[in-house]
Amino acid sequence: MTGLIWKDLMVSKRSLKAYLGVMIFYAILTIIDVFNVAFVTAFISIMLIMLPIAAFSYDEQAKWDRYAMALPVGRNKVVGARYLFTLLIVLGALAFSLVVGVIVSVTGKGDLLEVLVSSLSTLAIGLLIADILLPLCYKMGPERARPYLYALVLLPVLGLFLANRMGVHIDTSWLDRLAQSSPAALLGLCALPLLAALGLMLVSYLISCRITAGKEY
Repeated sequence: MTGLIWKDLMVSKRSLKAYLGVMIFYAILTIIDVFNVAFVTAFISIMLIMLPIAAFSYDEQAKWDRYAMALPVGRNKVVGARYLFTLLIVLGALAFSLVVGVIVSVTGKGDLLEVLVSSLSTLAIGLLIADILLPLCYKMGPERARPYLYALVLLPVLGLFLANRMGVHIDTSWLDRLAQSSPAALLGLCALPLLAALGLMLVSYLISCRITAGKEY
């Protein structure tokens, strides 16, 4: 399985380098206080979730699936390697966001607690998107699943925009009070969606295994 994960990393190497360059660029702009930390962590999370989807496209072009599903490791392990690759990408995004957060905090451009809250929340969203998209990619293929990615990203933004236009406002003042009274409780609260997304990842993996088990390649 390690070899399968390494294959995904090598296939995505060029994209990883390009994304890393963009991430460093936005990180520098955040450190010099051009962008808000929350925006950058959200941007990083969504951008990196594109990598596993791109890996499906590379596999499709190379006719990899037909070969991979015939490997003696079994179909479940091939699917599991893709999920572990996705998890590594999420952990990498979290580590990068935390490094940026520490630098921003040390330079006095932002608050470390805010960075932690933002990172945990946005990575939970990114992982949830992956939980939904990976089975769709196995079922429909990457190209037919790609519109669902755009829908998952854009529809919540559109919903918030329309709610704001209609005068619907969500009261988040209680989060500020919680941050002042108990930062640890706030972090624990923000970690819950991430833990839920990790739990759903297991469900997503089982669904993908079921799809691949009955699929002809």
